[in-house]
Amino acid sequence: MHIDKNSPVPAYCQLKNLILEKINSGEYSAGSPIPSERELSETLNISRMTVRQALNQLTSEGILYRVQGKGTFVSNAKIEQRNIMSFSETVAKRGMIPSTKVLKFERIKPSDDIRNVLMLAENEFVYDLKRLRLANNIPVAIEESYIPERHCPNLERFDLQQSLYKILREEYHHNIAYADNLVEAAKASAESKKLLEIPGSVPVLRIYIQYYTDSGIKLYYEESVYRSDNYKYSIRIFSNNIE
Repeated sequence: MHIDKNSPVPAYCQLKNLILEKINSGEYSAGSPIPSERELSETLNISRMTVRQALNQLTSEGILYRVQGKGTFVSNAKIEQRNIMSFSETVAKRGMIPSTKVLKFERIKPSDDIRNVLMLAENEFVYDLKRLRLANNIPVAIEESYIPERHCPNLERFDLQQSLYKILREEYHHNIAYADNLVEAAKASAESKKLLEIPGSVPVLRIYIQYYTDSGIKLYYEESVYRSDNYKYSIRIFSNNIE
């Protein structure tokens, strides 16, 4: 690696690009450590402050992550969710193998919050389905879905390790047309850290989704926790043409 001190490009940007090149070439593979601040500073003859600035940017972008007392590591390539496609379909399109572990499945009376979101009567039940989602056996997300029994009676008949979208579409003839999403960054809970095998202080994405069918039915509600170091959510925002 070489830093051109006569270049108009700041040294920290040059270092950032050099590290990205090594990641893209496979020299720095996912999960592997990169050289320490001291090593990079001495090798490239630049200040540790410059090195730290480059590493901080790469860490904030989720390309690197830090483990206290151990160093800085390369994050896994992120799975990008760009539309209403299911997790299984999204992962498969990346050439990875999706899999699921069912953590909980119960027929319950929903909380007031869930009942209000789904506009249910007080005597109605929902299925509470909590699943761990994996890509190439790497934990990526915890999804908890609340599915009104009236929309999907006898849901327990099906293998819930497979795509829920597929079950809803093929077995219940519900076509999901759109979804309302709320996305926020958060600290991982102890449960999330354990299930998702989250290293260090990597934050999570909390995503709250209300799914609607093409006939306007509020089909189900989902609360998910995703690892921010290997998942990103892409959103297109349209103008209201307000001048």
